[in-house]
This record gives sequence, C-alpha cells and structure tokens, in this order.
Amino acid sequence: MGLIALRLAVLVVVGMTVFGWGARAQAQTLEIITNNGSNSVNMTMKQLTELPLTEFTTSTVWTEGVDRYTGVLLRDLLGHLDIDISANSGTVTFDAVDGYSASISFPTVRSAEPLLAFHRNDRPMSIRSQGPFWLIFNYDADARFRTETLYALSVWQIERLTVE
Repeated sequence: MGLIALRLAVLVVVGMTVFGWGARAQAQTLEIITNNGSNSVNMTMKQLTELPLTEFTTSTVWTEGVDRYTGVLLRDLLGHLDIDISANSGTVTFDAVDGYSASISFPTVRSAEPLLAFHRNDRPMSIRSQGPFWLIFNYDADARFRTETLYALSVWQIERLTVE
C-alpha cells in the first residue's frame, strides 16, 4: 500500500471514529423496558420515525447557536407502547452509553413535553454529537425549561429507557 493510500485510510478511520462519519449506516436501536423489567422492546430508528414526529428550534447550554431538533415526544412514544402517563407516580429512567442515568416523572413528561430527538438540523446525531438519542426540552420556549433540574434530565447518548 502506498503512503498516500495509507494516509487516506487512516484519515477515513479517524473521521469515522472522531466525527461520527458513517453514522447513517448504523442500525441504531432504543431498548425500552416496561412491566418491572419483564417486558423489553427494541425500537429501530425506522420504527421511531414512523411515529408522529415533532420538531422545534432551540439553543442548548451544550451546543453553540440555535439548532433544529426532530424526534418523538416522549408522551407519544409512551402512548404508542400503551403506557398511561396520567398517574402521578410513574417515572421513565434514561440510561446513557457513558453510564449516566436520570429519571423523569410522568407529571414532568406531561407538562414539559420532552422530545426524544434523533436528528439535529435534519441529520442523524452520532454518539460524538449527543446521539443517537437525546432527551431534550424546548429551552428557548419558556424560562421554566432553563433550570438545573431539567438540564440534569437532558440525557444524551441514550441506549435504554425503563418505565416504572
């Protein structure tokens, strides 16, 4: 292999690793656990995009500028799974690839309408850019969304959610 070809190959591998190039080709799934752990469903990106989609434009404390986020409202995803969020005692726990975990109450799901985002500016989000799934709020829509409490619930790199 010539020196130029070797350098090109290294550049491609580094680009895929560092910048998430090629993320579109990955079959990303979200594990959803319900019924006290007795039921587990893996939803593919294709299945998620077939649900009613929502998008909004907002800034975040973790990114620069204003971006457009597209995904499924958490309440719509739970409704699709026949999970009734009208109770005040239920929670959804989000587990991230890096081990971070946060739980959101059903009342907060109803009042804050968090979005399980999987596209930013019409592009899939790689793990390097908070993807493949990011629980995000419309921070610019209301000052009540710009609190440390909601920032702590804004889990990215989500791989699993558990409904209790």
